[in-house]
Amino acid sequence: MPLFISSPHPNKATNFRLVFYLLFFLVVSVYFLWLNNSPFFPDPDSFYHAKIIELIRDSGPVISFPWLPFTTLGEIFIDHHFLYHLAVLPLTYFLPSLLAVKLAAVIFAALAIILFQWLLDKLQVRYSWLFTFVLLFSDQFIFRLNLAKAPSLSLIFILLAIYFLSLSSRRWSWPLFILSFFYVWLYGGWPILLGMGVIYFIITGVGEHLEDVKKQAISNIGQRLKLFFSKLFSWPNLRLPLSIFSGLLAGLIINPYFPTNLRFYWQQTLEIGLKNYRGLVDVGGEWYPPDFFALVSHNIYSLILFLLALVIFFVFLRRQRPLTWLALFLSLFFFFLTLKSQRNIEYAIPFILLFSALSFSSWLGSAPHPRQLFLSYRPPAIVIILCLIVCLPIIFSYNFWGLRQSLRGGFSWHKLEVSCEWLKKNTPPQTLIFHDNWADFPLLFYRNTEARYLLGLDPTFMYFENQEKYFFWRDASAGRLPGPLCSTIKNNFQADYIFITQLNRALDPHLASDPGCVKVYEDTEARIYRIN
Repeated sequence: MPLFISSPHPNKATNFRLVFYLLFFLVVSVYFLWLNNSPFFPDPDSFYHAKIIELIRDSGPVISFPWLPFTTLGEIFIDHHFLYHLAVLPLTYFLPSLLAVKLAAVIFAALAIILFQWLLDKLQVRYSWLFTFVLLFSDQFIFRLNLAKAPSLSLIFILLAIYFLSLSSRRWSWPLFILSFFYVWLYGGWPILLGMGVIYFIITGVGEHLEDVKKQAISNIGQRLKLFFSKLFSWPNLRLPLSIFSGLLAGLIINPYFPTNLRFYWQQTLEIGLKNYRGLVDVGGEWYPPDFFALVSHNIYSLILFLLALVIFFVFLRRQRPLTWLALFLSLFFFFLTLKSQRNIEYAIPFILLFSALSFSSWLGSAPHPRQLFLSYRPPAIVIILCLIVCLPIIFSYNFWGLRQSLRGGFSWHKLEVSCEWLKKNTPPQTLIFHDNWADFPLLFYRNTEARYLLGLDPTFMYFENQEKYFFWRDASAGRLPGPLCSTIKNNFQADYIFITQLNRALDPHLASDPGCVKVYEDTEARIYRIN
């Protein structure tokens, strides 16, 4: 049953719901604060977001990006997290920017969990708390949700879109239009809403077609095809999807980055997101496939519910509504996308649990009461309950501590602070820095925006700009190039300084023995060479 049932006193029921959601939000927020209570970011991109927010606060929107001249971002940069940055911006007037993005991550992640529960209640899902409980303890999903970036806000927008689709009256939807418009400004993953609209459009059209075929008993294939296309492209079936499509189109055109954003999304969404160059370019770990055994073991309860829900779905196929079909297709799409790039777990698990909730709800409407099931199958029910009592605390506690260690480790807020401060004080503005790790760019950028760097955010942007220079940078950073390396770096990039971390044991011997450069700084984290 839904968490909340109808009441003879609707005002009291509504007040109780609001109180429950507020308390639930506070509990989840405290839990997420406990997970994140450390001066570390597991993802270096958090430093980039913090600095962009500072720049917006101090100078207005960032329209150009001169800090990476050897990448395509030098020409086609857009802030594709613009609305996310604006949402965090008010916190920076009261808190340091690093603390602001971390606190915002906790707030947005907690809101996403509460909104998931709210959506299930609105969809009249029975025992909705069970699915939210499983979602809350899916450690890989919670890890992604708590990153100081846009995934949690993106999920909030998607859940709201599903709710407005569930109100389907086959009419134009202004809420969907507005939501789609601002989703483009929020996150570069806006094609998710486009895909949702296309799938919903096809599902509703096919459903209408099958109903008419059944009523009219049409057997001629030509007549069936004619009826299918007439139903699919009928105005009532087009209205709701067009609310999404037109909102997305308006968000793309009425945009401070138009038309540059079209070129950027081609690279970011299609080339990097879907095609992916991980065979040629050393991209971030989130773009690589997960270990399949780890994926299953960390999400075992979600996947068990999903498999059971699939059985129920096909047994009660005629009862399924368009929203359940939509959740099924999105679950399968993002699950297989997760097998390609593990970052997609942030959408796969919510859609899997949403589909499971809707599918189970279609069955529970005619299923016996749980008490009757327990009395009818008492011995196996007792065994299952005992196993859950014994196993769940062990599994959940393991996930708790593993998740906490992951979110409390990574990149310290003070990492590279001293070496970057030296660069800022001892190099002139717009000095080009050769750095050996593209993942260090967000930290370098956060601490010194006066300098210029080679590549960052994603190395594919440098690969797109100049493949030869990218491969030279990759081989030079790995210490695989012979000869006087410093002069070669100078000739290729006009760089004046070389910044390498102490972890790079392969490159440093080449630089130390090269008379073309001299070491001017060293600490426990980094070394800096000046090219003569």
